[in-house]
Amino acid sequence: MSSEQLEQQFAIWFMAIGSTATVIILTWMIYWVYKAKLLEREERRLMIERGMTPPPSQPGGWPAVKAREAELRFEERRLLIEKGMQPGAENGYNMLTQLLSKADTPPPQPEQYLNRGLVKLAFGLGLAGAYGVFKSSGIEASSETQNWFLFFGVISPAVTLWGVANVIYYQATRSKRREGEVSGRDPAR
Repeated sequence: MSSEQLEQQFAIWFMAIGSTATVIILTWMIYWVYKAKLLEREERRLMIERGMTPPPSQPGGWPAVKAREAELRFEERRLLIEKGMQPGAENGYNMLTQLLSKADTPPPQPEQYLNRGLVKLAFGLGLAGAYGVFKSSGIEASSETQNWFLFFGVISPAVTLWGVANVIYYQATRSKRREGEVSGRDPAR
C-alpha cells in the first residue's frame, strides 16, 4: 500500500472513531440528565406520599436564568428598602446594569455629533490615504496585505460619509438650537 492509501484509511478510521465517540458521549449525557430528572420526580412523589408539600419545580434553560436574575434583583431591592436605603448605584446595587442602561442616558448633544463626525471623517480619510499610498507606491506585497488594503479602500468611503453625516447633523441641530434660544422656547419640544 502506498502512503496516500494509508493516509486515506487513517482519515476514514479517525472519522469513524470520532463519530462513534461523539455519539457515545452524547448518549451518556442524555442518560444522566434523564436519571437526574427521574430522581427529582421520585423525590417529589415520596414527599407527597408522606404529606409534605414539595417545593415548586424550577424551570430550566435561559428563560429560567433571566427569571432568577430578576428575582434576585427584586429581593436585593426589597432588602435595601427594608434597611431604609435608597436602591441605586450609590449603594453598589446593580452598577453594571446602571452603566449599560440606555434608559437613563440623556440624548446626545449636538457637540457630541460634531466630535463623532470629525473623528469618523478623519478615520475614513486616513483609510483612504493608506489605500492611495499603497496603490501609488508600487510596493510588492503578499496577497493578504493587498486584500487588507483593498478592504481599507472599500470601507473608507462608508466611514468618511458616516462622519460627514454626523457633521451635517450637527450643523442642522445647532441652527435649530439657536432658533429656539432666540425665540425663548425649548428646541427639544
